[in-house]
Amino acid sequence: STNRSSTYSPPRTHAALPVHPAAVARRVFAQMLEAGAPPSEATITSLGRVVAADGEGADEAFGLVSTMRQKDGIALRLRSYSPVLAVIRRAREAGKASAVEALMAASAVSQEEPELAALLEVSAKVRDTDKVYEYMHKLWRAIGCVIEETAKVLEGRFRIETAATAHKPEWDVCQVKDALVANGGGCHQLGWLQTGPWMVQRVRAGADDK
Repeated sequence: STNRSSTYSPPRTHAALPVHPAAVARRVFAQMLEAGAPPSEATITSLGRVVAADGEGADEAFGLVSTMRQKDGIALRLRSYSPVLAVIRRAREAGKASAVEALMAASAVSQEEPELAALLEVSAKVRDTDKVYEYMHKLWRAIGCVIEETAKVLEGRFRIETAATAHKPEWDVCQVKDALVANGGGCHQLGWLQTGPWMVQRVRAGADDK
């Protein structure tokens, strides 16, 4: 008898006609579904990464994670949503970014720095100052310091015109003082209160966050 594994060779593709990885992944995934093979979290994550790398796959990547969770009840993990947020970040699709955040919350999946930075950058680019404020505080609560890429996102947000003009038309001084006390001082978490230019300054942290 012949050992099939020793004689197997992968199908050849013409060098002049390269097959896009996303197209191959879609075809394999479709064949799995046609064969009745149930998709898993790992399958969805792998396909999502390939589709997200396509550059124009925001709609498809979003549809993939939303459909598989809602229709098939697959418990997705942080790694499943990260590539979707990455491609949505590049496409500046704020609506889809919020929808992905809602899906993550429904799955009890918490965002980490890369995901929060993506959400913050998309919100800043579409001038959604309330969302920017929300994600900045989530970053502040989740981590002690940020990496270089996130620092650039934060600096970029404070350099745009809306950073200096975003404010609450009316706010109560007593409420702000009470919020500062309730939050331990330093931060009221009530939103952008006054207008004016920002001064952004970096502080480098060592290995021990000091």
